[in-house]
Amino acid sequence: MAINSMIRVFAAVMLLTFAASGMAQSQGTAVSLGVENHDSSLPLEITSEELELDQENSVAIFTGSVLVRQGELTMSCGRMRAEYGPDANGEDEIKIVRMFGGVTLASPEETAESESAVYNLIGESLVMTGSVLVTQGVTALAADRMTYDLATDDGHMEGNVKTVLGGGN
Repeated sequence: MAINSMIRVFAAVMLLTFAASGMAQSQGTAVSLGVENHDSSLPLEITSEELELDQENSVAIFTGSVLVRQGELTMSCGRMRAEYGPDANGEDEIKIVRMFGGVTLASPEETAESESAVYNLIGESLVMTGSVLVTQGVTALAADRMTYDLATDDGHMEGNVKTVLGGGN
């Protein structure tokens, strides 16, 4: 094969590689947090330094070293707003949890960090925004936003997605 032909083939391969990586970055990337079949109906165990209740608006605000446990899922943040309302039986239940100030989510296998997060208990979804970082063993993923389905263990990261794959020995 002539040098010019080899250069053209190499250039075509590089062009396809860059195009594919650009598409992957603009579309985002899939992620799993290892919390298969998470049960959002389990009770939330919440620890904080302060609690403010606004029963008229069905809101509870937890501040100071907030720690939340639900099943195998552990979340922490500086401030948390829990929005509650009646379930099908008329009993109050937490529907949405909004976390602010250094959010960390930990499962038995992975850890995710962000500036803020919204956990929808009814829809079993978690949206983390602002400098999202997910570590899975020796692999790290970073993005502007992560949307995660706790029922299916499927997630999607988008916006400035970066991936670091760990090496083996």
